[in-house]
Amino acid sequence: MSSPPKVDPAAQGNSLPPIEIDEVSFLVRAQKFRISATAMRRSPISLATEYAIRLIHLVPEIGPDAIGEYFGFEEVETRVLLQDILETGLVLENSGRLTLSARGYEAISPVSEELEIFAREEIRTSQSFDLIALAPVDEVSIAPSIARRIPEISIPDREKAANAGSQVGRAFEDHFLEWRQRNGTRNRTDDLKFEAAADVQQIKTFAAPFHISIQYHQEDPVGLEPDFRPLQTKGRPGSRKPLIEALSARLSSMRAPPDADLGFRWLRDIDGDLLSLAGFNGMSDVRSWMAKCQDETGKLLTHPYDPGLRLAGSISGRFVRNALIDWTRLQAPSDPTPLFWIPPHADYWGKSLAFAAVVRELNAQEAEGIVLMARNGLVARDANWWRRTFGRSEKHDSLFDRCIGVSSDLPKSLEVIVKPNSWALALVHTIETRSGLPLPIGYITADNVVVQAITRAVADVASTAPSANAMLWIRQDETPDAALNAIDTALGIETV
Repeated sequence: MSSPPKVDPAAQGNSLPPIEIDEVSFLVRAQKFRISATAMRRSPISLATEYAIRLIHLVPEIGPDAIGEYFGFEEVETRVLLQDILETGLVLENSGRLTLSARGYEAISPVSEELEIFAREEIRTSQSFDLIALAPVDEVSIAPSIARRIPEISIPDREKAANAGSQVGRAFEDHFLEWRQRNGTRNRTDDLKFEAAADVQQIKTFAAPFHISIQYHQEDPVGLEPDFRPLQTKGRPGSRKPLIEALSARLSSMRAPPDADLGFRWLRDIDGDLLSLAGFNGMSDVRSWMAKCQDETGKLLTHPYDPGLRLAGSISGRFVRNALIDWTRLQAPSDPTPLFWIPPHADYWGKSLAFAAVVRELNAQEAEGIVLMARNGLVARDANWWRRTFGRSEKHDSLFDRCIGVSSDLPKSLEVIVKPNSWALALVHTIETRSGLPLPIGYITADNVVVQAITRAVADVASTAPSANAMLWIRQDETPDAALNAIDTALGIETV
């Protein structure tokens, strides 16, 4: 028989870690319950007392003196031991002879002869369960202005969810160990054993958020994959399987716009074929592009496009997030202007907590704020959708200071952010071959020629807004006319 191949530890250590390129968020309907239950807690007992009781089990009707002699105790020590034994309630004394009580016989394991003493304990607690897997969830509060954008997962078994209250007692028992860990107990896992759920009362229904990292695997099988490990390793093995299946099904429906080729062609006409010169000519180059993006030297764009970075992933992915927040701070100061943001025509865009966090941080460091350029925002129905999803109201704040409705024939896969006279970011949302999930590919650059070219293209899009009526929302301290004038000035749009 041939020996198994030897594994090189050095080779194992050089394995390439996955790269986070996106983080998506979903809401799952959950219910919170007030639960009354009973459990049996292991009672502490001294080693001498335990062995004395085990000795009584082995030698029925043994006398206290014989026990003391067995342990080598003096008379005083024997009397103390006898008192400890009788106080457990596991031993009866009759005419100087010791035998186990009925409870004592129950406490002695017939297999190991070990002694287990448990006392009943009442539990009054509250616990929330998702209505798909009926597994424990944390009650996390998300600002309504962000929660309104996060999609909710439909419940596969609505009948089961409707009867969740009748199943919670069993669910609490199934996840009892997890409940103990959540409540910070440090005792042995078998020190407290679930007995029964006495009463269950529903407190409220709410939407529990789940955040899933999308990662690019650099080694076979190469490609994008959702990271469900935090759910897979939580609590009882397999307890979140129905939830993972529901999340996976929803993720599989995420599709980038199908016109990535048009997006790359549009960029090529604007920036002088920057991506091709930087090493990306098509989806066959994704693996090498990703490797460059995470290399400290390889990610840098070279002359004539420097300073700049190769990018891959969404706004909430590691590369783009760091570029927007950290890299932009290092660029030379310029005249104060707002940022202009053209989103892709994709229903998954902007709908995660991670996305909101990036935009808020970016907005905080840009004194003139961010202008969202709403595709098809001149159409009443689409304008209402933009206002409802991202706009400002009495109940909701907006991530974007201003929003202008535009009419544009830009490729749907294209996403552009530009700060005039400073820097420009461009992403084309491609469809990753293995998973079918969206994989944005692009760059950020402070090269003046590219920045000016992209700014002119963005100005052309903004020029499709016919009047101040195209402002879907504005800053609280300005009028629509003033907002439109600020946009025209920043983009160099001449008005008659």
